[in-house]
Amino acid sequence: MDFSVDLLNTMEKEMTLEIQKLLKAVNVSSASEVNESVLMRLNKNPLAQFVDSLLNLVERNVELCKRAAGKIDQLKSEKIADQKLLIETQHGQINSVQETIKSEIKSWADVVKKDTNQRIGKPLTENSVKQAIRNFNEEERRSKNLMIYGCEESDNEADFEVTRTAKNVLEVTEEEPMLRVRFDAYRIGKKQPGKNRPIKVELGSAIEVETTLMGARRLKDSDNFKNVYLGPDRTKEEQLAHNKLVKEMKKMIEKDPSKHYFIRHKKICTTDKGLSSPAPPSS
Repeated sequence: MDFSVDLLNTMEKEMTLEIQKLLKAVNVSSASEVNESVLMRLNKNPLAQFVDSLLNLVERNVELCKRAAGKIDQLKSEKIADQKLLIETQHGQINSVQETIKSEIKSWADVVKKDTNQRIGKPLTENSVKQAIRNFNEEERRSKNLMIYGCEESDNEADFEVTRTAKNVLEVTEEEPMLRVRFDAYRIGKKQPGKNRPIKVELGSAIEVETTLMGARRLKDSDNFKNVYLGPDRTKEEQLAHNKLVKEMKKMIEKDPSKHYFIRHKKICTTDKGLSSPAPPSS
């Protein structure tokens, strides 16, 4: 049996009770008054019973002390292990911060470089740099989001139902179960009768979004989500440009339906229909 404070309290009560019985039997008020002559007041049988009872309590108390010592050693070991884990975690956080700083410095350099290339012949002002940074941050934020279109929306749909639906959709896209550090899902846009609003899903990284979009082709083979499709989180300008590409792609399909067409990196790509698509369906 493991050591516990409750066992210690129980042992203390039992020993106190037994000592009080002995003091009462020899007619003294405290243990300090007990000596050989006082104990001789008892007959042989009652004295033997007290000795046997106290001996049993002492043996149990010794065993309890041993378990207490083992528990203390265990707690010390756990404390050391926790401190070691804390130190390792802190080192990991420091390394992560250092890598983030390096990445941010590179990202900021890329922002300025990209904006400078786009503004050749134009003066570089404080406002233009701030706008470039805002655009970069917006792109970075959107790169971690994806959109789900075509999921049926009920009249009194609760937030947890939206999250559950989004998780079920994304599970279909996974070749193997994926551990998602972050997962927030919610409907966007104004609710209108007879229309299903898209679901925006915020994930932990752009790589996770890209992987999910790559697996979106599995939705067409799903019984529940064959009419559901995924897409990146685009700005209004990007949506207009994408819609234009979709229209161009439809014309190409009509002209030559023997090939498989898809949109990737804002370009229309083609492959033979006999080959598996290297990218998710256009959306």
